[in-house]
Amino acid sequence: MTTIIRMQRLVKRYRIQIEMITLTLFAAILRLFELERRVFHHDEAAVGHFTYRLFTEGVYSYNPAFHGPFLYYTTSSIYSILGDTIFSSRLLPAIFGVLMVPLVFLLRDRLGRRGTIIAAFFFAISPSFLYYSRFFRNDIFVAFFMLAAIICILKYSDQKRLFFVAGAGIFIGLSAAAKENTYIYIAIFTSYLILTYLIDLLSRILKKHPTKDPLQPLKTIKKEYQGIITILTSFLVVYALFYTDFFSNPQGFTRSFESAITHWYNMHTTERVGGPPYFYIPILLLYELPIVLFAAIGSLQTLKRPDRPDRFKRFLLYWTLTSLAAYSYLGEKVPWLTIHILLPTILLASTTLNETLQEDQKNNPRTREILIAVFITTTLLLTLASLQLNYQNYTNPAEPLIQAAQPPQRFQEMLNKIDEVADQWEKYNTTIQVTDTAIETQLLWYLRDYRNIKWRVNLDSELNAPLIIAHDRDAPKIQKKLENHYQRLDSAKMNWYRFKTSDITPEYILWREMTRPPDEYGIVLFYRYPAE
Repeated sequence: MTTIIRMQRLVKRYRIQIEMITLTLFAAILRLFELERRVFHHDEAAVGHFTYRLFTEGVYSYNPAFHGPFLYYTTSSIYSILGDTIFSSRLLPAIFGVLMVPLVFLLRDRLGRRGTIIAAFFFAISPSFLYYSRFFRNDIFVAFFMLAAIICILKYSDQKRLFFVAGAGIFIGLSAAAKENTYIYIAIFTSYLILTYLIDLLSRILKKHPTKDPLQPLKTIKKEYQGIITILTSFLVVYALFYTDFFSNPQGFTRSFESAITHWYNMHTTERVGGPPYFYIPILLLYELPIVLFAAIGSLQTLKRPDRPDRFKRFLLYWTLTSLAAYSYLGEKVPWLTIHILLPTILLASTTLNETLQEDQKNNPRTREILIAVFITTTLLLTLASLQLNYQNYTNPAEPLIQAAQPPQRFQEMLNKIDEVADQWEKYNTTIQVTDTAIETQLLWYLRDYRNIKWRVNLDSELNAPLIIAHDRDAPKIQKKLENHYQRLDSAKMNWYRFKTSDITPEYILWREMTRPPDEYGIVLFYRYPAE
């Protein structure tokens, strides 16, 4: 009995730590399980190729189309330890996805205990966060770094220690070194501070008999000059470290910013990957229903009760709405940007759930029961959607979170066949002819060990390599030229759906079942074995 009592006391004493460790382990299992199984997305293959060049040749040049240098330098270091594999490529995003869980526990004084657990659970299981934590790209880094920066700023506002603003500057610098949409975060946070200052200043001036100095906000800014200088300095040092290739290319400091703004402004105006202004709303409703629902409730509560000052919740509301507005306005609309809208939305929903459940526990048990039922039901739907997306439908284009440039899983069969045939010829010295120029990006990664690849081979030239890769529309012409002992394997570079209103059925919402096949970009492998 004494042992049981001691255990109960220990559990009670370390309850927060136990909850944090449990949810962190849960997130880790979800992210690391079969991490390498899905074939590389087109963008993953491109990033993998550039990382591999940095790893093997020491060559890197910033290209805003493929985002900042943070991912390349850190992943090339992982390659040196674990080797250049799909698992090692996705390992760092997975780790940062896991770290979102313990990170949010640093906000428990503002989210509350229930709110913190709910937020951590959402970060662990959210379809969007889980999928893009198992994806070799930069967005999860930005989400982690900017949340860490916000936490540092909040800690500074509480404790006034320059250590925290220095940390905020470092995290913002790391985020900028990861991806250019960091500047959207900076614009949102800065505009909030400016608006808050102006509203505070105006309210003091308009009072008939102000009891406080109307210029106090301006004096506060002047008083915080050390913090402002510290955050700017730490940001610029980290930014310069990455964009000057560790101070070996000083011109990169200014050129990187100019090229980033120019490139992404052009992408915005040309709408290379466009979509309607409401592009993100159906995705959020389909995958993240409880988060959207309780964030909406929190928004209404905040707007209806302006007499209750809750600066943190107002900030979350502002962050959520401006993020949705900004990404909806931009011409470049892609599903991975969903997590940048979802980040503040999760925090807003979690603090709303924490407050609402506490209030209703005292005042209205019936309402509390209804809210719990809604929360459990919608969270079960979210969990089902997440498990299906990440472990069953991970290359199924019926999932809107999967961008069209994802190859179907049978693409791996073609890659396996290439290795099998090459092993019977000259292994990595086997000649491979590629006639389809659009497949280069993925093959640059997957065939990185092959030393005798002929790219962009003209269809009218001699085609006699043991392995020939072509677009399926060119396959009939090629097949006529080839000798009879060539065999054929059909595959696809990508497939996609152009969704219609009629596709939205209960079967689709629950199971992503479609009544028609997807469109696809077909490719064909012609191969022959050595004559015996």
